[in-house]
Amino acid sequence: MSSSSINELLESLKVEYLAGLPERLAEIETLILKLPDNSDAENLLRIVHSLKGSAGTHGFHIFTKICHQMEDMMRELIESGEIFSESGVVVLLKYNDVQQAALKIINSNENTFSEIDDKLNQIKNTVGSQACKVLIVEPSPLYAAMIETVLKAENCQTKIVTDGLVALENLLMQSYDVVITALEVPTLNGDALISALRISNGKNKNINAILITTKDLNNVEHSNIFNHVVNRNVVKDSLLPSLIV
Repeated sequence: MSSSSINELLESLKVEYLAGLPERLAEIETLILKLPDNSDAENLLRIVHSLKGSAGTHGFHIFTKICHQMEDMMRELIESGEIFSESGVVVLLKYNDVQQAALKIINSNENTFSEIDDKLNQIKNTVGSQACKVLIVEPSPLYAAMIETVLKAENCQTKIVTDGLVALENLLMQSYDVVITALEVPTLNGDALISALRISNGKNKNINAILITTKDLNNVEHSNIFNHVVNRNVVKDSLLPSLIV
């Protein structure tokens, strides 16, 4: 097959793919709207991931970019349990709107996607400003619940883990704004947890880390790796929100 024939075939496949995009975007919108009822987030994630790959194959890299950010957002929403909430649906519908806008630009034979980049940044900034994401590493269910109650009153998005190694895995895989840890934690104590995080190349390497302890604050080793080292009374005295910056 000659090079011209190959180019014609590729162009034909590209046109065919583009013609099928409205149906695929409509399917994504339908699945997003059904999330609160059927709780099938994994199917939606699979379709978005597939669209990300196939769009790149056919040269529609703007769709790869949109789907990549949407996929990352979905994984964060699944991790936090917000994927089936009204706010989660609203965020994902915004991505679907951006996909529709990108398709309109492509169909008009324009090659400038600065508008799409602006929209993606707006979504990311809006979602980021809604809630501070906090990982709570605390083996005591009662005390962890107390911390969570205080932070949720400040519109923080929280996750509780009771094991230091599990906490490290979370911090290496997911983005957080703050980690609050006890010193005595199973598997990997708070000191070792933050030490490991600081020497990693992960996204949370420089995270705001708060150690809450019953120890005399002057006797805490490696206190320099934490942004704040405070007594457990900080929760009872309602001082914890002031450290979440």
